Amino acid sequence: MLSIDTPILVRAIDDDMYGQERKLSDASLLVMAQEVITRLAYISRKANADISDVDLDAFCIALLEPRADEANRILKQARDRGASHEKLCIAYIAAAARRLGEWWEQDIIHFSDTAVAAGRILHMLRDLRMVMPPVPLRGQREAMFATVPGEQHVLGVTMATDILRSKGWHIDLHVGRSESDLCQIVHDGGYPIIGLSASGADRVRALTRTIVELRIAAPRSLIFISGNIVQIDKDIAIRTGADAAAGTMEHCLETLESLYQAVMRAAPAAP
Repeated sequence: MLSIDTPILVRAIDDDMYGQERKLSDASLLVMAQEVITRLAYISRKANADISDVDLDAFCIALLEPRADEANRILKQARDRGASHEKLCIAYIAAAARRLGEWWEQDIIHFSDTAVAAGRILHMLRDLRMVMPPVPLRGQREAMFATVPGEQHVLGVTMATDILRSKGWHIDLHVGRSESDLCQIVHDGGYPIIGLSASGADRVRALTRTIVELRIAAPRSLIFISGNIVQIDKDIAIRTGADAAAGTMEHCLETLESLYQAVMRAAPAAP
C-alpha cells in the first residue's frame, strides 16, 4: 500500500516483467500531479483570497520536505486558530499550489518536487473534511454516481446504478456533466457518498480535476472510484486522495456498504 509520503509518480518496479499488475504510466501520473497544481492554482486566482497572515513560503517548503509532518502541523495550527474549511482550502492549500507552480516555472524546484507536494495536497483535501460538522443522514443508503467529464463509457455505471437500486440504494446517476455541474449537484444534493466512473488512463486528468473540485464543493462526502481505471492501477484511490476504489460489481457493493457504515459512524446521534 502506498503511503501519503510516496511520490505520486511512483509505480511498481518493472511493471509486468515479474507478473505484477499493470500500472498507470509515468506520463499519466505526471499529468495527474500537474492537474492538481494547475486546478488549485486556478481556484486560488479565481478566489483572490487574503493570504496576508499566511506564511505561504514556509508551507510550500514543508510540502516538499521528506516527510509531511511540518506541513500537517502548519495546517493544524491554522485550524486551531479558527481558520475555516474555506480558508484552509483556499488561503493555504490552493495558494500553495499556485506558488509551487510558479516556482516550477521559474526552475526553482523540479517537477518531481511538485509531484510529491501534489500527492500530499490531495490527501490534505480529503482529510480536511474532519473540520466540517457531520452531515445528518436522511435515513437511507444513498449516493450520487457520475462519469468523469469526457467519459464515453456509460454502460458499466448505468448497470451498477440499476443493480444497487434493486438492492435498496437510492442512487442519482449523472453522465456527461462538467466539473462545475457536478460540484453544483453535490453541493445542492448533500450526498454522503459520490462514485466516479472512469474507463482508462486517458481519463486521469479529468478524474483528478473532478476530485479536487469535489473536495472543496462537498468536503464531507466520501468519494470512491470505479471503472476500468481501477483494473489498470489498484492504487488509484490513494494516488488521487479518494476514499476507496472498486473494480468489480461485487467489490462495488462491498465498498459502498463499507462507506455507508463509515458515514453512519460519523453521523451525529439522534436527539
